[in-house]
Amino acid sequence: MQTITLRVPDELRTLIAEAAEANGQSQSDYMRQAIEVHVKRVDSKYDRQPGEKSIALSAYERASLILQHQALLAAQGQLPKESYDSKWHERAIEVFERGYEGEYPQLFPSSTEALDAYDCELVWDILDMFRVIHFSVEALGENGWDTIGVENAEWFGKFQGFDYQRERESQMAGYIEYLVKSGRWTEQEELVKEGTNSHSQMLPTYQAMLGAFKPIWREAVRGGGRSHLSAHDLQKILLAAPGARRDETRSRT
Repeated sequence: MQTITLRVPDELRTLIAEAAEANGQSQSDYMRQAIEVHVKRVDSKYDRQPGEKSIALSAYERASLILQHQALLAAQGQLPKESYDSKWHERAIEVFERGYEGEYPQLFPSSTEALDAYDCELVWDILDMFRVIHFSVEALGENGWDTIGVENAEWFGKFQGFDYQRERESQMAGYIEYLVKSGRWTEQEELVKEGTNSHSQMLPTYQAMLGAFKPIWREAVRGGGRSHLSAHDLQKILLAAPGARRDETRSRT
């Protein structure tokens, strides 16, 4: 891989260091991933549906759009009863009529923080990686996991979901469920049915694996090349996960 020297102000370097630490990444991995997102170098021929540019909405705008869509469903008689609270709407009308500004935040609660475009694309990257791993192992044959030479290879090589106890991961878990329900990354349907709660922090593991996966996959598909990864490639990716170890008994045979 090539090296680029980038000069940044001390304040920005501090922010990068803090963000990388929060993500469980090295500063190099964090910056490389951020650059890849912005220059659209992440290879994907699958279920991504990125817009031309990111759109950020305030809590007020989100709540207003929700009400508009609910009104459209109600007009067609398709609004579920649990989505309509007549008393809440009566209180909202009174607040707006009387101009009780202190009550406005209660009418537009941000019960779920927005999952920004960066994190949405990070989820896409993670799902793409596990899709490639899945089909690459299938291509290796009946004992595909055993040929990789990593202890507990199947566990490390399968998407485990996200930790509901961590806000960012919980949002990502909900997004996974939305994506699968909307017909994308359908190979994760079984996981969604069983539940996407990993019960332990997983994002740093996935990000460490992505750091190994992306250059390997780009090289594999360059110029219309391979559509699957070799056992050696898969071993490199799985060993990037914290706690993953080479299966020495298999490597001696």
